[in-house]
Amino acid sequence: MPRPSSSNCDCRGITAYLIGLASPLAVAIGGVVGAGIALAGLLLLAGPRAETATLLLAGIAISAITGAATALALALAPSPFAFYDAYDWLMGSLVDRSLPQLIFAALPAVAACGYCIAKSRALDTLALGEDTAAAMGIDLRRLRRNVIVATAIGVGAAVSVCGAVGFIGLVGPVLARRLVRNHPGRAALPAALIGALLLLAADIAIRFAPPDRSVPVGVLTALIGAPFFLLLVARMRWSERI
Repeated sequence: MPRPSSSNCDCRGITAYLIGLASPLAVAIGGVVGAGIALAGLLLLAGPRAETATLLLAGIAISAITGAATALALALAPSPFAFYDAYDWLMGSLVDRSLPQLIFAALPAVAACGYCIAKSRALDTLALGEDTAAAMGIDLRRLRRNVIVATAIGVGAAVSVCGAVGFIGLVGPVLARRLVRNHPGRAALPAALIGALLLLAADIAIRFAPPDRSVPVGVLTALIGAPFFLLLVARMRWSERI
């Protein structure tokens, strides 16, 4: 989508639009804070003893609320520059990202990934079923809560910098599971590497777009990821019939 040009445009995404910050880290900080607020709302809404289905329903409710708030913010955008910057962030973009932003996102993301790797044995046991994991002495409530918190921290930090790049976090783990087979706890590092390669390939591909057009990288990943999952669902249904 083409955008108006301005040498004095200091808007950097939704956070800069809402609170008027011109710092390159404004969006990153706002994204992490927003992820923390959403996580707190999820845990508060679902309760301390929530099952997986309850967490999913609570997550859908919070996603609907935040999506409506984002749409309202875009509708009330004070200038076209704020709208286009917010549009790029919502669709996912790597344009004009700085090294401080990368470092800000990398530290919590690596820490979250490290925690999941450290809990790989417990996650492998959990894959056998909650009853089996509980019988082997695993605190399911604590493990589930800690993994959710670690995931929210890592994802929130990454999204705060590059925006909502769709399907990378879904396609990567699915492909990684094919490498580790029945050991889902070992999928964290391969999934991260596969996701990074997919994002790099998508970013290179959009460089071939016309120079007068700005194509967010998240649009391309969605166009690739959605058919991938449709094919995956079709294969699962076919295997069930057999």
